[in-house]
Amino acid sequence: MTIKDNERQVIRELAKKVAELANQPIMEERRKLWYAHNDLKTDQPVINCSPEGAWREIVPPETLVCEDEMLREIEWTLRARIARAELIHDDVPAEMRWDCLKIIGNTGWTMEGKSARNAFTNEWVHIPMISEVNPSWRPGYQFDTTAAEFNPLIDDLDDIDQIYKLIPPKVIYDKEGSERKWEIHQELLGDILDCHWTGTTFIGFSWMETYTKVRGYENALYDLYDYPEEMHKLCGILEEGYLNLYQQLLDMGLLDLNNTCQYSGTGGFGYTNDLELPKPGEKLTFKNLWASAESQEFISVSPEMTKEYAIDYEKRLLEKFGLSSYGCCDNLENKLQDVTKISNLRRISVSPWADVRSMRDQMGMNYIFSCKPNPSYVTSGWDEDFMRKYTTKLMTDGKGTPFEIILKDTHTIQGDPGRFRKWTDLCRECIGKVYG
Repeated sequence: MTIKDNERQVIRELAKKVAELANQPIMEERRKLWYAHNDLKTDQPVINCSPEGAWREIVPPETLVCEDEMLREIEWTLRARIARAELIHDDVPAEMRWDCLKIIGNTGWTMEGKSARNAFTNEWVHIPMISEVNPSWRPGYQFDTTAAEFNPLIDDLDDIDQIYKLIPPKVIYDKEGSERKWEIHQELLGDILDCHWTGTTFIGFSWMETYTKVRGYENALYDLYDYPEEMHKLCGILEEGYLNLYQQLLDMGLLDLNNTCQYSGTGGFGYTNDLELPKPGEKLTFKNLWASAESQEFISVSPEMTKEYAIDYEKRLLEKFGLSSYGCCDNLENKLQDVTKISNLRRISVSPWADVRSMRDQMGMNYIFSCKPNPSYVTSGWDEDFMRKYTTKLMTDGKGTPFEIILKDTHTIQGDPGRFRKWTDLCRECIGKVYG
């Protein structure tokens, strides 16, 4: 691969800027805060602004210099890290660590030539330190706002044999491509940043999202009443397939530690001293890792049925790992009695629609209180007086927990990226008022 001189220069200058930011004293303070926070040793709030889809407005594709897709991804990621530190200015530290991600995929859940996309059922791209973003660095990338056609893999549970025809996913690893990618990353960045050749660090079980990709959402809700036994059989196959997928990754050496700056759960990062790490010469195990699960598609399903068809399965999967996170956008207020039975649970998502005081009273200092404010209050406009009252109430009602406030699901910022800085500044103001 030929790298143009101007592309090399741009990437290396951006990398030097990231290194400069990472070595600032404030970044070490933020690292220490995250470790204390995730280890349940402080009630000092942590601020995490996760632009997600709106990243393409912060670092527009047309501002990139590089033309090759791999180089554009490197350039985009470096620019995004700088923007997070300088523009957004939340508590997520700039890091010297640079992960060159191995090229890993999977065959997805399939049956008779049909596929439910990949095993994780979505097209998000996980990037360390930036959370989930659209791949806007790709040449010619267009944000697709259209609805996608969907047909469930299993359309008739009266035909029980269909369940047993479901083929679980297998790992796909492009070793040669990954090695070429690693050589390029090392050449460009190896003398500036702390480069790692990294496998999968995000371990997630989107339990009912997977089920609905196999059966369809409306069918899934009817299955609870019409096909309870068949639904359990199908869930059993999904549980075994999910576990086997991660076992394949582990056996192939394609899982990596996620106890530092890796994105974790549905918000937050992995910084912790509470995970047991492999001793020299020992192989990585599931017990060395964070994992997460969520079944937000069951938001309208009773606590009893959520436990039976989701949490009981997720619990078995999560407890094979060292620490776990649970929840996403669904209100868990009336389901916490079952969620908190997950023995290694550390982080719980607090939905914008949850009663924050009720969640606080149930969780206390036992779990990270992952508070998700309503993103529409920031993405659709900016009413500072309203946001000050709203954020102060969130923090007041959540005080007495390891509180983190995470602005996510921000798929656009209406062309005003500076609004993210307004939000983080306002959060710091509210922290000063509520926590002193």
